[in-house]
Amino acid sequence: MPHILIVEDEPTTSWALAEGLSDDGYTIDTFRTGEEALAWLRAHRSDLVITDVRLPGLSGLELAQKLSRGRHAQPVIVVTAYGSPETVRDLVRAGVREVFPKPFHVDELRRAVHRALLARPERRRSPLRKAA
Repeated sequence: MPHILIVEDEPTTSWALAEGLSDDGYTIDTFRTGEEALAWLRAHRSDLVITDVRLPGLSGLELAQKLSRGRHAQPVIVVTAYGSPETVRDLVRAGVREVFPKPFHVDELRRAVHRALLARPERRRSPLRKAA
């Protein structure tokens, strides 16, 4: 099953996100800061990150920028109470798949997670065929 990281400093929201997605069978790890998530990613892999924008230390925007390319590249979904048009524009430029305002509807988030996981580059690659 896909592995999802939730980066959220508010325990109630972190719990709601994890609880809302756990019924779909995902492996979920939660972190309070972007730095904690990046440290974990140095030794592990995940398939998707869901993050808040305003976090202690590294912001969700900065985290999304780091996860948009390179070794840890993966889809990012943002859930935020601070979704001004400028913030949303910056998040999209950073490669964020979707931005959800708080409070969010869990079913909409679940559909966005499903779409993001289906669109991952490794999912789109066709298997190599042996030459005959």
